Amino acid sequence: MTRVWDRRRVGGTVLRGLLTVVFLAAAGMKFAAVPFEVEGFARFGYPLWFMYVVGTLQLFGAVLLWARGCVALGAGLLAVLMAGAVGSHLLAGDPALMPLPAFVLLILLSGIAYACRVELLPSSTDTEMQRA
Repeated sequence: MTRVWDRRRVGGTVLRGLLTVVFLAAAGMKFAAVPFEVEGFARFGYPLWFMYVVGTLQLFGAVLLWARGCVALGAGLLAVLMAGAVGSHLLAGDPALMPLPAFVLLILLSGIAYACRVELLPSSTDTEMQRA
């Protein structure tokens, strides 16, 4: 039984590491105002300042993926951003393959948020302290 637990733990850590790299790179491209990012936000009809807000939220979400007790929150934040990215691509009339990476990230992040959902629930000691 411990062997299965170790595989899950290692797999989860590797997945969070890969997602962290993806979102740190994406945030960095937004902060650097890479032409691809600027053109994308303009095509979606968003103001330039919104690109920096999204980059900040991506950076914050990537950090939360490693903060004890905040993994579900970070994954949820990033999943919401990816849902917005998928919606933006669809509303802009982009080809079907354009939102695919954001959709895959949305699924992975939703899985992490679900797996770590216990972090979002109050513990029994918290509930007892509130009753007192």
